[in-house]
Amino acid sequence: MGLRGPAPKPTSIRFPNGTQPNSLEPRPDRVAPPMPTYLDEDAKKEWKRLSKMLLRIGVLTEADGMSLACLCQAWSTMVKAQKKLSETGMLLKTPSGYVQQSPLIGIVNNCSETVSRLSREFGLTPSSRSRIIAYQQPAQQTNAATAKNIIEIARRKAEQPNMV
Repeated sequence: MGLRGPAPKPTSIRFPNGTQPNSLEPRPDRVAPPMPTYLDEDAKKEWKRLSKMLLRIGVLTEADGMSLACLCQAWSTMVKAQKKLSETGMLLKTPSGYVQQSPLIGIVNNCSETVSRLSREFGLTPSSRSRIIAYQQPAQQTNAATAKNIIEIARRKAEQPNMV
């Protein structure tokens, strides 16, 4: 049995909404994790495509490699099973003469569920994407802000009495 209740929102989603951040939550670097060598060719292509997109939208970190690998491999397996299912058909005749559903249907369904679940984790579905507000690092101070600070410091020095 799984955990009860909704999954807690990560700090990257809660903090911009005004909720107090969890100061103890680990904050891995926002870099693409290394691609696992065990992925097949289709999964590697999907890894490259997704990692670029997920980095661009700000949800991929170095800690997400395992989940992304599972998503990419499930996608690849689903595509292969679907292609084979298209070739062989949905029904099979057993050696004893009975007609039964192809086991490929179960593989496609299981992989589809895995892809859907992991896609929601990364905000890759329309409804899950609408709930994500990726925390953006504060921008570097602009020259205008720096100039404003310099003017404020000069004003304070001018207000202080000269101590000679």
